[in-house]
Amino acid sequence: MRERFRLTPGGRYPHEPWFHIGSLGVTTTWLVVFGSIVGLVLFAVLGGEGVLTGLALIQPNLADLKLWTLVTWPFAYPQFSIFDVLAIFFFWYFGSELERNELGRVRFAWMLVAFTAVLSFLTVFFGAVLDPTYILAGLGMLEMMVVLLWIAQWPDRMFMFNIPAWLFGVILVGIQLIQYLGYRSWVMLLVFVVGLFVNAFVARQFGLLERFAWIPQVAGPGQPKAAKPAKAKKRKSGPTVVTGPWESSTVSKDEQRMDELLDKIHAEGADSLTAKEKKELMQLRERRRRS
Repeated sequence: MRERFRLTPGGRYPHEPWFHIGSLGVTTTWLVVFGSIVGLVLFAVLGGEGVLTGLALIQPNLADLKLWTLVTWPFAYPQFSIFDVLAIFFFWYFGSELERNELGRVRFAWMLVAFTAVLSFLTVFFGAVLDPTYILAGLGMLEMMVVLLWIAQWPDRMFMFNIPAWLFGVILVGIQLIQYLGYRSWVMLLVFVVGLFVNAFVARQFGLLERFAWIPQVAGPGQPKAAKPAKAKKRKSGPTVVTGPWESSTVSKDEQRMDELLDKIHAEGADSLTAKEKKELMQLRERRRRS
């Protein structure tokens, strides 16, 4: 039982978890999910009013703005409903694929930080201009940005009943717009609409949304570096050195092969791997985890 819950460090590769709890690989997506679960526990302990005043982004004026709420609002749950559970589930489902196949744990974490900062700034700005009685709380807004980013990244994927992802995205956006309009929530309406465009620009800087060439991409550290073509080494004349167990390198063949596959993913994306290479990568990861 003690071995089952033992903490083990994660790998050194960008697409591996931060660490393991038993057999569970704790990724950036899981860390956000855990934070949301803690927020629900705080709702049960402190009550809705305590969470609202302590964690949610809700201020009558800028002078009373609590700076920590700019980053804690995704984990603030002043009330609880099944929609909160669905938001956490969909964030985990779609966020996991973006993290695993495109960004890796570090870049996905930084992108979420950027998304949160954008939504916080827009909320405070439009709240100060239009209506200071705003409330930004829960994972819902951030989850919606991640889901719509996933749909924009893979618009031709099929959902249930053979509904294409892009159509599902149109339905989601329509539902959100009708909800904000119906409740006359002008601040949240503007935050949602403007946030979609600004966060699309942010995602483009992380190397996503390549099919949307009209979104400007500014060169920066967030973009994946293109793989440099390997230079052909000149073969020196002379006796051939036979390698054996006495060589200084201790890197196993499995680790060398995993490095090659992960470098290919980091440079060209997960879709660049063939089905055989993806299966081989899973087998290598499993052998490495058991060792």
